[in-house]
Amino acid sequence: MYQELQRKVTEERPSYSQEEIQWLLKHLGDPSPEIRDDLVFISLARGIQEELFTEKQFHFIVEEILSDGGLEKETDKIGLPTLERSFRALIYANLLSADANQQSIFYQELKGEIRNIILNQGLHYLSKEKDTTGFSSQYGWVHAFAHGADLLTEVVCHPEFPKNRVHEVIDILDQLFKRISIRFTNDEDWRLARVLYEPILQGKLEQEQVVSWIKAIDFTLEETEDFYKFSNFRSCLLEVYVQLDQRNILQNELRKVIQSFQY
Repeated sequence: MYQELQRKVTEERPSYSQEEIQWLLKHLGDPSPEIRDDLVFISLARGIQEELFTEKQFHFIVEEILSDGGLEKETDKIGLPTLERSFRALIYANLLSADANQQSIFYQELKGEIRNIILNQGLHYLSKEKDTTGFSSQYGWVHAFAHGADLLTEVVCHPEFPKNRVHEVIDILDQLFKRISIRFTNDEDWRLARVLYEPILQGKLEQEQVVSWIKAIDFTLEETEDFYKFSNFRSCLLEVYVQLDQRNILQNELRKVIQSFQY
C-alpha cells in the first residue's frame, strides 16, 4: 500500500480506492515526516484541491475525520496527539476551502450540520491548543499554531460564517496573543496575520475593527514572557501592514496605529 501510494504522488491524475484513502487517514498523524508530510498530507490535500477524489470519497473523508471527536480529540495531550490534531486541522482547512469554492466539484458538498461542526471546531481550535512546537527534531514539522491559523483563516472567510460573528475571531486572537508566552520562531505569527488580512480583502472584516482592537489591547511588560507576547502580536501586525500596503488598500488609521504600536 505504502509503495503504491508513493508512486501515485508522482502521477499526474491518480485515482484512489477507499482502502487507500482509509490508509492515508489512519496515518495522518504518523510520527514519520516522510509518511505524514511527504505522502499522507500531500495526497489528501492534492486529492481535494485537484479533485482527484470523487464526491463519495470526499464525504467519506469528512465522516472519517469527524468520527472520533475531530479536533477535540485528546486536546489535553501533546507529542504524538498534537501531530494528529495539527494535520487534521489542515485537512479541515482544505475541506472548507473546497466547500466554499464555486469552481470546485465539492462546492457546497458539506451538509449543513457537518459544516457547522467543522466551522465551530475550527473557530475554537487555537483556544484549546497548548503545543507550541514548530519544528521537532523527532517528528519534523508539528506546527499546530500555524496549521490552526490556516484553518481559522478558512473559517472566517467561508461564506457560511456570518460577518456579524467575525468579532469572535478577534476575541480568539486576542486571547491567544495574551496566553502564548514563547516567542514564535517558525512563522506562526505570519500565518496568524492571514486570519486578519484575508477577511479584510474579502470585505468581511473592516479595518476600523482592527484599529479598535489594537487600541484596546494591553500588554503588561514586566517579565520576559510579556515581551514575547508583545513581540508576537507586533510581528503579526507588521505582516498585516505589509500585505495590505502592497495591495494599496491599507487605510491611514490602521497604518498609523500599527506604526505607533511600540513598547
